[in-house]
Amino acid sequence: MDDKNTSTSDPPSSENYIRIPNNTHPYYGSFSYPDDTFVPTDLNMSRVSSQMTELSRTQTFRTAVESMAESFSRASVMYMAENIIVNHHFHQQHYPSQEDDLQHYQQDFDTKSHHHTLPPSTSTLDLDSTFSEHMGESMYGLFPGLSRHTTVASLMSDYNASPISSSTCLRSTFLQSIFNAVNVLIGVGILALPLAFRLAGWVYGSVILLFCCLATNYTAKILIKCLEVQPGATTYGDIGAVAFGHRGRAFIGSVFIVELLTVGVAMVILLGDAIQSLFPLIPMIQTRIISFFLLTPTLFFPIRHLAYASFIGIVSCICLLLIVLYDGVEKEEAPGSLWYPAPTEMFPSSYYGLPISFGLIMSVYTGAAVFPSLYRDMDEPKKYNQVVNLSYLITTASYVLMAWAGYTMFGTSTMKEITQNLAVTEGFNRALNRTVLWLVFLTPIAKYGVMMNPLQVTWEHWLLSKPTIEKWSHTRMGKSLISWTSRLLLHAFIVYIAIIFPGFDKVMSLLGALFSFGISAIFPLACHLSLFGHSMTYSQYILDWLIMLIAISMAAIGTLWSFLPTSS
Repeated sequence: MDDKNTSTSDPPSSENYIRIPNNTHPYYGSFSYPDDTFVPTDLNMSRVSSQMTELSRTQTFRTAVESMAESFSRASVMYMAENIIVNHHFHQQHYPSQEDDLQHYQQDFDTKSHHHTLPPSTSTLDLDSTFSEHMGESMYGLFPGLSRHTTVASLMSDYNASPISSSTCLRSTFLQSIFNAVNVLIGVGILALPLAFRLAGWVYGSVILLFCCLATNYTAKILIKCLEVQPGATTYGDIGAVAFGHRGRAFIGSVFIVELLTVGVAMVILLGDAIQSLFPLIPMIQTRIISFFLLTPTLFFPIRHLAYASFIGIVSCICLLLIVLYDGVEKEEAPGSLWYPAPTEMFPSSYYGLPISFGLIMSVYTGAAVFPSLYRDMDEPKKYNQVVNLSYLITTASYVLMAWAGYTMFGTSTMKEITQNLAVTEGFNRALNRTVLWLVFLTPIAKYGVMMNPLQVTWEHWLLSKPTIEKWSHTRMGKSLISWTSRLLLHAFIVYIAIIFPGFDKVMSLLGALFSFGISAIFPLACHLSLFGHSMTYSQYILDWLIMLIAISMAAIGTLWSFLPTSS
């Protein structure tokens, strides 16, 4: 077979071509299975992907950046939106063309798939039964494909012309996949890591960070094992559906909605604190009001444009780490010097704040739920474990450096965000530190619109499903008015919560304890035990239960402490 002579401009032959509608996952029905069996479409997609990869090496820098942004948008930005289910009948009524495409695709796929060993990917699975009931039978002969659900990702494609619907022939390269993983994992939680070590001390802080790193690295790999159980499974929600039925999928969608809300609050608080670091005389409430007006325009930009701005987040985190290290080396006297460390503790003098550190440290691994989408987006899925290990090596090394440098430089005086210490400590290069403060200021502005897009589309969809509001949506002006008003109301609600709960440390602790432990550790382990529990070795069974029990305990205690008053 001479694939090298295939022209990249030639369309796929009618014999192998399958048209994929907008409201399905971009690689639904087009990925390989563990036994290396491919349907003909897989060969076409693999050839096109390889050819596009070769062509991309000769393109301009601008093309490379655009490719990176599209890859990041497909694999990372949309992963929450893919797991939030919307009402099928409402979508069918308001987007009939997409439903026609889906029916067309189902008929086409059903006609072609009976020639192959794989079952049709659009037939309906009784998700209330579990894999463990049928382990003696063939995995791929037993399970029909998951039924496709209309998700918020498809609505985002309609509202925002998202690249998720236009990039079905592209997949992420090995380096792009690592970049996507690192960009999602390294977030604003890194700012609070020195505080976490101040609360936990060197010993407990190191143990907690090591546990969170190893546990989420392990669950990122078993998630794919669970994903491969079901032909047609593409998302985190699909894993929940296979393991626990429709209620598992609904639970995941609900958790992602609340997590997005919490992330939005954290972004508003971070922006307000950055404003206060730059302009110390502005009161807290006024910084939140300023944040409202600064973030409002990002709610109305298309997500394909916001994907480029999201690069600012990882750039600012890298610059922050480098500047913290530079400040610590340059300064020769405490506080703020790595040569003359501030007073630190091996064990915390007060254990009251220790549970807060659980969530603060785990919050830096909140993005681990992206890995199923990242896996399906990879050009070379066999290198998935390498991507996970390398991305964890890069991010964890960054976390360790930040925690060590920040806590060593400021010790027991470490504040909620390391940037606050940089702003108030004398003796640093003021111009350099002010630059990093502005970068931190830009981070929530760059990321807020991206993270809030799935939430605001869900909110708009819910409003439009109400009869009293739906009647106003039949005109373009009415629908625009509802869209603008709903986004502003949701944004105002998030800012209001940021005023009531102004502590960045408490919000990040809640995000880590309640959501990151649940999504990145507890639920993957529960799915793994449900699907493979009876076939595991005894040692792996004990390991899964041990990690899950520790994670549940830390999540429960950390969540409770996030709502308790701060120790004096």
